[in-house]
Amino acid sequence: MKIGILTIASPDSGGVYQYTLTMLEAFKRYLANENELMQMKNNNFPKIFENSIEIKNSKSSVTTKIKRLIHTFAGIKIGDLLEVYNHPEINNLDLIISPTITLLPYHMRKPYIVTIHDFQQEYYPEFFTFEERFSRKIVYKTGQKANIVVCESEYVKKDIIKFLKVAEEKIRVIPSPPPLYISNIKLFGEKYEEIRAKYNLPAKYLFYPAQFWYHKNHINLLRAIKLIKNKYGKLINLVLAGSKKNNFENVMGEIKNLSLQNQVKYLGYVPDEDMPYLYKLSTALVMPTLFESVSLPIWEAFYLGAPVVSSNVCALPEQVRDAGLLFNPHDIEDMAEKIYKIWTDESLRKELVNKGYERIKNMTLENYAKQWEEIIRECIKM
Repeated sequence: MKIGILTIASPDSGGVYQYTLTMLEAFKRYLANENELMQMKNNNFPKIFENSIEIKNSKSSVTTKIKRLIHTFAGIKIGDLLEVYNHPEINNLDLIISPTITLLPYHMRKPYIVTIHDFQQEYYPEFFTFEERFSRKIVYKTGQKANIVVCESEYVKKDIIKFLKVAEEKIRVIPSPPPLYISNIKLFGEKYEEIRAKYNLPAKYLFYPAQFWYHKNHINLLRAIKLIKNKYGKLINLVLAGSKKNNFENVMGEIKNLSLQNQVKYLGYVPDEDMPYLYKLSTALVMPTLFESVSLPIWEAFYLGAPVVSSNVCALPEQVRDAGLLFNPHDIEDMAEKIYKIWTDESLRKELVNKGYERIKNMTLENYAKQWEEIIRECIKM
């Protein structure tokens, strides 16, 4: 079978980029013998498959966009729909898999499977511009056109049914395992102190790796840390990592407003090889997000043995189960109480680490590939 994987996520897109890399590696290791795999990549995405074609990043013309809208809403094909995506190799594919939410496979007029990650725009429209919301309304129709829709949680599955009216029998839930830079890395004892010195890390700290989007809820986390200081007299150190998005300046301003400059450290860009040490050296991972379908850092923390204290929104209770403490991300007192508990109770931290290992032990690349293999067979039989 000839399968094309559409790899157009940009490195700064965070979880979708890592999700795509993990999928490619799983396919390369466990599905390449029985299938002919081709990577359809943009020039920012690394080449993982030997067999690949490059898709230019140039924008489509207005005429092509109009043709695609007509094709999307009326099912009528008028002339060329692909423009810069025209490659003869695509015509020979039996199936396209898109880890990114896009209508391109539909316009390529091939059977396809698409992953839908979340519906944040339906819950927090204020975090998006009108243009972004309008664009998402269109591009999310890919779920209605797909042969099979994949998601990572039962929570998102329910949203796919609710917002897209996709039949339940067309949806498959497959959580993605931690990325290879986490699961494959060999940790060296002498490097722990090197990393601590490199980033000037405190002896104890909470770790929050997240891009600075509004929904990541950094500001409520800062207020919870300030509350702990005022209520319990405890100084909680917080280490932040993640790219500077639209809420970055607000977060930096709030650190000053709350006089937390001596407790909060922003690391900026952190290379993949250093990230496991930051987890391992931390007292706990904190995940205060207002919206998250599935949190990749939580899987990483479970895998690396870092205790988890997390928001209780969306699919996070489904993901965490009893392997972490949960709090209401809108309730600063609740957040502060759970953070204080995990910070001060060493036996609790050890218990949660053990439960985290148990939670993730079967989430291997091989098991992931087997689940995908089954879905591909189902799709071809349709």
